[in-house]
Amino acid sequence: MTRTRTLSTIVAAGTLGLLTLASSAAADDRCAPVSGFYEEHETSGADCTSPVGLCIVVDYHGDLTSTLTGQATSIVPSADTPTTSVLAFTSNSRFTGRVRGRRGTLDIRNAGAFRTAGSGSIVDLQTVIGGTGDLAGVSGEVRASGTFSPTTGGRSTYTGSLCRP
Repeated sequence: MTRTRTLSTIVAAGTLGLLTLASSAAADDRCAPVSGFYEEHETSGADCTSPVGLCIVVDYHGDLTSTLTGQATSIVPSADTPTTSVLAFTSNSRFTGRVRGRRGTLDIRNAGAFRTAGSGSIVDLQTVIGGTGDLAGVSGEVRASGTFSPTTGGRSTYTGSLCRP
C-alpha cells in the first residue's frame, strides 16, 4: 500500500509539474519577438501638432510593417549637451499597419536621446500603451538605434517583444 501511495504521489506531482510548464509556456506564447528596420523623415509644418515643432513619418519594415506618425513632446538638453551634443526627447506616435500579419493601430510613447553632431546617432525606447483592431490590447516595447537628422531623415534597426492580451 505504501508503494502504491508513493507511486500515486509521484505521478500526481509529475502531472502537476507538466501542467505548470504547459500553462507557463502558453503564457509565453502570447509574446513574440519583433525585429527589422525603419526609415524616418521630418514632416514639420502647418499640420504638425508637436509642442516643440518636430513631427516625423516612419516607414517600418520587418516584423512590423506600417507607417508611423509621431510628434515630439519634448526635446531637453542636459548639463553635458555642450560637450556631447546629445539631447533627450519624448514623443507620442501612432503606428498603423501590421504586426506579424495582424492589422490595426498601436499607440506608442517614445523616450530616447539623439546626437546633433556627427552622424546624428539616436536611441529610442518605444513603449506600446494601447491598440485597435487585431492589435487591441497589445503591450510591449521596441528598442531602436540608428541615425537621424531633421534635414536628411534617418534609418534605425529595431528589436523588441510585443504581447497579445
